[in-house]
Order: sequence, then structure tokens, then C-alpha cells
Amino acid sequence: LRSLNITVPYILLVTEAVSDGSLAELSSRHIEVRRTSLLTVPQAKKAAKYHYTKLRLWSLTDFDVILYLDLDVLPLKDPAPILSCGSFCAAFRHSDKFNSGVLVLKPNLTVYEDLLAKAPNLATYDGGDQGFLNSYFDQLKFTPTFDHNHPNQLSSEFNYDIGMYYLNGGRLLVDPTIIHYTMGPTKPWLWWTYPLFDLNEHWSSARYFQLLCFFYFPCKLLRILSLLIIRFVSYAPYFDFV
Repeated sequence: LRSLNITVPYILLVTEAVSDGSLAELSSRHIEVRRTSLLTVPQAKKAAKYHYTKLRLWSLTDFDVILYLDLDVLPLKDPAPILSCGSFCAAFRHSDKFNSGVLVLKPNLTVYEDLLAKAPNLATYDGGDQGFLNSYFDQLKFTPTFDHNHPNQLSSEFNYDIGMYYLNGGRLLVDPTIIHYTMGPTKPWLWWTYPLFDLNEHWSSARYFQLLCFFYFPCKLLRILSLLIIRFVSYAPYFDFV
């Protein structure tokens, strides 16, 4: 993000579950870190008990607007233009439910307190913040795309689901500004995914540029070798990853 736009502050929110050693490592890389407390949801099962911590974003009123990104999201181009989207913006995919991995929002204590008040009782289809926010902002699906003053939808350009790329035969439906690695078992920090999932190379390229990752070139070589092997097997026409 800092290489794409140096004028926009980049802040990492962490909870008390992150160790002091990890914080020191982040600080050594000149990453601004803010502590935030876990948000407990009374009715949630243990596995999802703290999934509403994302609601703390609305309390950060020292910012006029926030572009929130999940950790499995990778900006390819400067995403700053969507900071003018409105009070709350998100991208819809596959259904009338929006994804909460990329959000544009304006912090507001009144909204924050209302979110907390409704969190224990408002329905959530997935047991987490995404389902709850879809219930809370249930009118978002009726809004147009990208407005400067009101809650609106974001184009898939700003939250591009890699699943759609692979289902479309390895072709991009839009020119993405932000890629979202939504496929759980194929996250780009898993080395074995590189021979099969070519979009993961964007992640390794960014990591190599920022951190001089030693695994970039071995992963690249592994992918090239795997493609050569695939070309010689009978089902190669059905698995064209180039």
C-alpha cells in the first residue's frame, strides 16, 4: 500500500492476542500499529466469539474515512479513489450479500453504539461480522455503485474474488484494483499453491518487493516445472493455468 500511495496512512489493527515480539517486528518494518480490544458476541459459539471485532472500526473517529482490508487482500493499484465512496460501501459477489473483506466507511460513534446495541440479537447468516453487517446494512443491495455521499456498492474491481477468475477459465472479468484471496485452502502464503494458482504470484511478487522474500524464485521455478508436466498429461486441456 505504501508503494502505491505514500500520502494515505497505512495502519495495522491488532488485538491483545498479538504478542509484543510480533509488534516489535512490525515496528521494525516501520508499520504503524494500533491496539484494539476483542469484541465479544454473547450468543456466538466459541469459534466465532470474537468475529465482531471489526465493528471497532466505527469508533476510530480521528479518521474522516477508512478503507478496511482483510489480511488476505492485495491491492494492485492505488485504491485511494474509493475513499470518496460514501458513509459505507462494499462489494457484492455471487448473491445479494456483500463481502466484508474490503470496506469503505466513515467512523461515527452514533453508528458504532448502534452496532454494539444490535450485535447480540441481529441475525448473522455466517456467524461472523459479514452476516451481521449484511443484516445491519440490509438496504445496501438496492443502492447504485459508488456515490460520494451515501452508502453504496463497490464494483468488483475493488474486491475481486479469485474464485471468479478460475471459474472463468483463467480470465479476468474486470481489471482489478484489489484482489481478494477468498479460497480458504489456497491462500497465497501457502507455498504449495503456486504451481496451480497463478494469481498467487501477485502476492509473492509484492512480498518479494517489500521483504526480499527468499521463496519467490523457488516458487516461480516450481510453477514453471509443474506447467511443463501438466502439458504432457491427458487432462491438460481442462487445466490451462497460463
